[in-house]
Order: sequence, then C-alpha cells, then structure tokens
Amino acid sequence: MNRLKLEIAEYVGNYTRKRGFPPTVEELVRVFGFTTVVALTFYIMNLYKIGMIRNSLFYGTGNLQLLPMKTN
Repeated sequence: MNRLKLEIAEYVGNYTRKRGFPPTVEELVRVFGFTTVVALTFYIMNLYKIGMIRNSLFYGTGNLQLLPMKTN
C-alpha cells in the first residue's frame, strides 16, 4: 500500500476516534489537497477494495468507516 493510502486511512481513523464520526469525502479532498472528489475516489475505492474502509462512496460522502486490520 502506498504512503498516501496509509495517510488517508490513518486520518480517517484518527478523525473518527476524536470526533465519534468519520470525515466527509469533501473534508478529505481539502485536507489532502485534491482538486476534486473524483481525484480522491481512486484512493477511497482502493481502500474499500482491500477492506480498510466500509461504505465508501456508495452510501454518501459522510459515511467512511475505517475497519480494523487483521494480522496473522
């Protein structure tokens, strides 16, 4: 996994722990300096595919949830 994906996942997890709810995709766009939501979609979808987040963009922009990673 590349550095930016890890930073996004870490940000979502920390934000959620501090506030009790996840950041919106629009907030992630602003924080990570993307120019559009579409530009961030690539990273969000990859995190969704590998099971690090739940819901992704399918259920709205304010519905990201970091999932615990299983270690062997």
